[in-house]
Amino acid sequence: MRRYYLAERLKNRHTYIEKLIIFMPLITVCLAARLTADYFTIDSYNWWYIALFPGMLTLIGAALGNRDKKMGNRAIWALPADMGAVWDGKVLYGIRCMGIALSVFLAAVLCIGAGLEQILQRTFLIDVPVGRHILAVVVLFITSLWQIPLCLLIQQIFGTFPMVLLHMGSYIVLGAELSLRPYFMALPGGITSRLMCIILKILPNGLAAESGSMTFTPGLLEWKGFWPGVLSSLLWFLGLWAAGRRWFERQVER
Repeated sequence: MRRYYLAERLKNRHTYIEKLIIFMPLITVCLAARLTADYFTIDSYNWWYIALFPGMLTLIGAALGNRDKKMGNRAIWALPADMGAVWDGKVLYGIRCMGIALSVFLAAVLCIGAGLEQILQRTFLIDVPVGRHILAVVVLFITSLWQIPLCLLIQQIFGTFPMVLLHMGSYIVLGAELSLRPYFMALPGGITSRLMCIILKILPNGLAAESGSMTFTPGLLEWKGFWPGVLSSLLWFLGLWAAGRRWFERQVER
């Protein structure tokens, strides 16, 4: 599997993916610092996990799928290679890109946040300890894994533009709504927003999760929903990875 992952890294060297995973999180954090400094923590995370991060993963999925699909995947189907392992290599490379982007995001939030507090004497509406920042980013990573195989699978079946519409449309519309429901783990799009309520005390609408905020209920902050959300995300990820792998293998058998 490692050689297929390395092949994907080689194919995607010097492409927009390498720039995207660095500059997208940096731009997000810098915009939050410039436009809404007192709400820096809230807006950095909210803008990131609600729209910009899934948007970035959509573009990564499009790039990973398009590179071979432009030639009808014939270049890889003609090889004496395990097609399941080829799919695994694509997913693993997407996961690597996601991990780098989240690491850059975490570093930027901590560094720029410290600068705003200590140099410009800003006081944030929500003060998040460093440990909570780290936990939030780890949870973001785990609860977003499913997006990589899903975007790849939709892109391979329907193409890039339908994949962007389907994924981003359903994520933004359904994710925020599902995260407020007791059954938020039923679909993976609502899990991240719900767990950010628990960890960071931030609602999907960008408000602080406190009494008086629109859509707030005390149940959103209960830690009893944490592990079901994490486990459900992992199950969705494994299921989508397996489904995409099987579908990709069957294309060669036709």
